[in-house]
Amino acid sequence: MDLESLANLAEIFGALLVIGGMVLGVIEIRNYRTQRQETAAMEIMRAFQSPEFTRAIQLVMEYEGDSRDCCDPEVSPELLKAVMLISTTLESIGLMVYRRSVPFSLVQQLMGGTIQACWSVLSSYVDRVRKNAGRDSLYEWFQWLAERLEAHPEYRDDEGAYVKYRDWKPENRRS
Repeated sequence: MDLESLANLAEIFGALLVIGGMVLGVIEIRNYRTQRQETAAMEIMRAFQSPEFTRAIQLVMEYEGDSRDCCDPEVSPELLKAVMLISTTLESIGLMVYRRSVPFSLVQQLMGGTIQACWSVLSSYVDRVRKNAGRDSLYEWFQWLAERLEAHPEYRDDEGAYVKYRDWKPENRRS
């Protein structure tokens, strides 16, 4: 084999290495994105399942019939703390959905109805806080998320998971 043939083979080999590196890079980027979304989903589940958040939801939902109670300056400090916890948590989740760190469908499946219920109760509170502070951007991502959940009913489940996925089977066990 002469020197020119070796040079051609080296160029081909180099090009294959570059292409292989690019393919591997794309695969790694996809794996990283998947891992990042799974981590974010776990954090959201942890936030939703904490005793403090669960208690906060319970307190706020007690006021669902008359959302003006959350705006009353005489409400209990415990309720105000619950409102703050829910609002700031859902504010963060709304931003994570917008930035596509967490899939919209996952948030809808985990807490879509609860988020919308919380917004229906707390929207008048948020309006009052915004007016008092002179800042329309307060709790903007909480509102954005609740409105997106309302605007995209195709993500809403009309039937329970126990019906919708009754034919689900676990993956095959490998030896």
